[in-house]
Amino acid sequence: MPKLRNRRTNVRKNAAVVTGAAALLALLTACNGTASGSVSADGGKAAPVAGDSSTADGSSGGSTGGSSSGSGTGSGTGGSGSASGSSTAGGSSASGSGGSSSGGSGAGSVAACQASQLGYSWADTGSGSGQKQAVVALTNKSGHSCTMFGFPGVDLVNSGQQWSLRRTGATPQRVTLASGAAAHFTLTYLVAEPGDSTAFTPTTVVVTAPNQRTSFDLPWHGGAVVLQDGATHPGTYVGPVTR
Repeated sequence: MPKLRNRRTNVRKNAAVVTGAAALLALLTACNGTASGSVSADGGKAAPVAGDSSTADGSSGGSTGGSSSGSGTGSGTGGSGSASGSSTAGGSSASGSGGSSSGGSGAGSVAACQASQLGYSWADTGSGSGQKQAVVALTNKSGHSCTMFGFPGVDLVNSGQQWSLRRTGATPQRVTLASGAAAHFTLTYLVAEPGDSTAFTPTTVVVTAPNQRTSFDLPWHGGAVVLQDGATHPGTYVGPVTR
């Protein structure tokens, strides 16, 4: 009987040892098991836990809304970048607050040429017969650079009549003038034949620079023109300022 008890005791001890070993093995298995971002037994990457935006190697795990990945300093809603160092949804980094640019700022832009700062003169009064072209020069006398854009106002005037000329269909371009430089515009006019009942002989050309209200008078040297102030497509008209 004592030997039997010893066998039972040994059996119980062996069972305790086996149980302890099994518990230790279970603990080791739990410690070495796969988890979010860990490597599984077969060497592959385990799937990330729901809500985790990173995979095992730290790269983005499919997050939306323009969130920055891994080492980014912040996320942006709807793909808008945060301050310097963060990324937008498209991958381009924002430089400055909100990534805005000041390239369209009007600071330092050249001022418009004022009527009182211009010199007015004939550059060419035209010659020949039929339809002629006379050129007026507008010289910048301001002492600094200035700009002009558009069409001048031009009226042909004598003691009893005034004819405001139409514009051409040309597209104007902005002209920047250094001090002392000149812009030009062309006055195209249709010469009247002797005895023409529609002949109109101006004495003065009233010129108003683009976007100005003050006018300047130039003497007219072109002789009689065909008065077509009611015509849809008159033969006398004015073009935009150019260099």
